[in-house]
Amino acid sequence: MKQVLPVRVKARVVTGAGRGKKLGLPTINFDPLTVKDLRGGIYVCKVFFPSSLAYWGVLHFGPRPTFREDDISCEAYLLDFNASLSIPSKLEIEIYSYIRKVMGFKNPQEMVLEINRDIAIARAKIASYVKKGISS
Repeated sequence: MKQVLPVRVKARVVTGAGRGKKLGLPTINFDPLTVKDLRGGIYVCKVFFPSSLAYWGVLHFGPRPTFREDDISCEAYLLDFNASLSIPSKLEIEIYSYIRKVMGFKNPQEMVLEINRDIAIARAKIASYVKKGISS
């Protein structure tokens, strides 16, 4: 079944393990049950704050095989995010396009290299969306 994107959901923010921050790629973690109809993978997303601020990002939805964790995780790395902003308990996420499937890596450093490739792909897709007037 092909997933129809974009899709917009209200997601509850949860506390993560802090791995992204330690790896230099801090994420906002969401309750995966609030995004349950999404196919596992890496996506281009936009996260909307109640203050009318919105940030583009890269969303991971699925297991974390690099850390040998099969439970479903949902987390977003926000591009150009002001880390001093407080994170509310609920945010809206708009999921625009699929980048790739969830993959396992030999070590976290290999995973970071792939995430940086995902970020580059996301930035190119975002530029295309903005140029086409799909979003700003």
